[in-house]
Amino acid sequence: MVTIPYKNPYRMAPGETRNKRQVIVFIDTDEGITGIGETGVTLVERGGETQESIFITIKKYFAPLIIGLDPFEIGVVINKLENFNQGRTGFLCAKSAIDIALYDIMGKALNAPAAKLLGGVFCKKFQVSRSVGVKPPKEMAADAIRLKEQGYAMLTVKVGFDPKMDVECVAAVRDAVGPDYPIEVDVNGAYTVEVAIPTLKKMERYGICAIEQPVQWWDYKGLRDVRIALDTPITADESVWTPQDVVMLAREGAVDTICLKPVTRGGLFLCRRMAEIAEAAGIGVLLGSKHPLSPGTSAFINFAAAIPCVHNVIGYGSPLERLVDDIGDPPIEMAPDCTVSLPEGPGLGVTISEEKLQKYSIPDIVI
Repeated sequence: MVTIPYKNPYRMAPGETRNKRQVIVFIDTDEGITGIGETGVTLVERGGETQESIFITIKKYFAPLIIGLDPFEIGVVINKLENFNQGRTGFLCAKSAIDIALYDIMGKALNAPAAKLLGGVFCKKFQVSRSVGVKPPKEMAADAIRLKEQGYAMLTVKVGFDPKMDVECVAAVRDAVGPDYPIEVDVNGAYTVEVAIPTLKKMERYGICAIEQPVQWWDYKGLRDVRIALDTPITADESVWTPQDVVMLAREGAVDTICLKPVTRGGLFLCRRMAEIAEAAGIGVLLGSKHPLSPGTSAFINFAAAIPCVHNVIGYGSPLERLVDDIGDPPIEMAPDCTVSLPEGPGLGVTISEEKLQKYSIPDIVI
């Protein structure tokens, strides 16, 4: 378990955190290859997993299930982990860490990036978007100007607090960045339908390009109602954790796009399945992050590189955007123009700094 502080407290509608709590997994093979995986939490979400529960699940339950299996049979491994619980919808963060480590093993064994194992390298360089932290409108506007000048391709304005203030924040950011710069809003499921529709209609006056998770994750009908009432495309984030979720959203006609986060949504294997379902249903695919360290960031970029339906502007470029440090040696970093490239090297192409791993590790929990 690794905990690294944020440079600034990270705040969104469900709460605030000052630390990024991750779990790093090392899987050894009998051929001497070690795969690195990562998962973690920002705030406790739909799945209810915490840093401690992820650690316990992997150590006590998942590790014994996968010993002796072939990492190249990743479908078999994921199926075994999914059959651990009824419904296949639980422990998604824990599954993600194992999945990512297996792709790292396979890539190292074949001397190829993980992207090739997901279907091939379609793109190697990406623009990056950035969310604007929740502050008073004038401060959010100042942050927006700074981030635009740094080179970010799009900004996400976090809302979902007080509707009146939320509209003022969007207006301030739009005034600061000008009429043509793309901004979206992310409600993180904090509105009801009755609040979402009139509030978001007011925000539409400021030329927002997308609205993310306007209502609670389970309210598919509410998502559809908001989508029908507004002109702006609706994105599902917290509503999309499993392939089954994508199917249900498509049946309801509830969204225009989905946002996938491979580090917490079961890993690369299952996220590819979700992306393919979405593409077949005419739903766009965006890529979010959950602010991982270098292993998870590389997994995120490898996924973007390999899945052609993923939008070219991705939601994260480097752990050092947000966090005071990283465990990568060297860490994954963005270019000065706020673009990020597929890491070189086999698998994830990431090396861990043992010194930093020890520095930020917390002791194993005892129950």
